[in-house]
Order: sequence, then C-alpha cells, then structure tokens
Amino acid sequence: MPDEIDLAIIKQLNRDARIKVSHLAQLVHLTAPAVAARIQRLEDAGIITRYTVEVDLDKLGFPRQVFIQVAVQDRQHAAYLALVKRHHNDFRHHYRTTGQFDYLLEGAFQDRHVLTSFLQTLGTLATYEVIDVIDDI
Repeated sequence: MPDEIDLAIIKQLNRDARIKVSHLAQLVHLTAPAVAARIQRLEDAGIITRYTVEVDLDKLGFPRQVFIQVAVQDRQHAAYLALVKRHHNDFRHHYRTTGQFDYLLEGAFQDRHVLTSFLQTLGTLATYEVIDVIDDI
C-alpha cells in the first residue's frame, strides 16, 4: 500500500514524468537512491503502469475535442468495439461506464467532417451524446 511519500512521488511524476530523480528526491526529502527504489517498487507493484506525454491537440491538428457517451444497442457490442478499434487514432481514452450509457470516449478529430462520419456509423450501432470541449483549463 502506498504511503504519503509514495503519493507525493506519484503526484510529482504525474506533473512531470521526465523529472530527474535527484530533483524529485529533494522535493520529497529523501535520497535519490531511496526515491529510485520507491519508483521501482511502485512499477513492480503495477501502481505506476506507464509514463505518458501530453500534447497540444490543436497544434497537432486535432482541434475537435469531444467526449462521446455511448449506449450500445442489444447485440451490437462486438460491432461497436470493432468500430472503435478502426478509429483508435481518434481516441485518447475509452471507458466502460455505469448508468444510462455503456461507454465514454474521449476523442480528438481533425475536423467536423471526420467526426460526423464517425458519428453516422456509430448511430447505426448505438445512441450517443456528444459533449464538445470548449477549453482546457
């Protein structure tokens, strides 16, 4: 079970996955070898599963950022999952959820035409609600 120091390490890594261990050690008041050992333990335990990069989707050419809540029609789950797999480059995250909707997609599209095309196909398999992202705060 992670302790307060582990949580502080995770918080700093979440802010900057490229932070130097020596700097991280200063922030959590431990030695660099102690921090490196804790990070290794967190990785081995599966608590830290990967290190990622945040990108500016607008500058990358994907200005249409949306969340799509999806309620899949009976017996259409396999077709839905195949559709999402075909469009995997358009989605940052894909969650199975509880409540009125079965899934939540976080996506970014090059333009409204690409989004519209995806939604037209999705509409044959599911009902959905699109939430446009208007700003990242």
